[in-house]
Amino acid sequence: MRLGILGGCFDPIHFGHLLVAEDVFEQLQLDRILFVPTFCPPRRPAPAATFLHRVQMVSRAIKGDRRFQLCRLEEKLPCPSYTVNTLQALHQVYPGAKFYLIIGFDQYHTIHTWHQPEKLTRLARLIVVSRPGVSRPPLYPQHQPHLVKLLDVIPVGISARIIRQRLAQNKSIRYLVPPVVAQYIYRHHLYMNKKTKEELC
Repeated sequence: MRLGILGGCFDPIHFGHLLVAEDVFEQLQLDRILFVPTFCPPRRPAPAATFLHRVQMVSRAIKGDRRFQLCRLEEKLPCPSYTVNTLQALHQVYPGAKFYLIIGFDQYHTIHTWHQPEKLTRLARLIVVSRPGVSRPPLYPQHQPHLVKLLDVIPVGISARIIRQRLAQNKSIRYLVPPVVAQYIYRHHLYMNKKTKEELC
């Protein structure tokens, strides 16, 4: 089985995540892509939404698409959520599978700061996808060239940070996230400041 791994905070998940996942799925002819919400991000502040809320949003966003599957593996692993540990655990869950770790150009530019980055290509092929405004990164010296593929995907300039900012300012997020995700956000008053929450009540 050829499994794509798309990890991230998904704080919240948006159409950019889904469009890139679909593009990678089709270009590499994968069997499935696992969406892996980060439990304890090692290189950034804690997500604004709880792990459960982020899981629920991912679940709703990919529901009905058999190509995509939610994976909650990281909540069972020690903190912080190092990618190398997640990949090792996935090998135990899916013995014999071939893994394709999907990361962005921007992330690969800083791959030297990751925990044990030299081990990544021993556990998965790295699929490094293009990001608008980000240059193509050079190969990390300790990675085998045939196990790192730079892939041009549909350019999407959406970011979770922009969505959180718009919600805090009581601005629309229509066309940025799936409707079911927007409904969940509004129902639970996620990412909103006190004034915005009061206006909705």
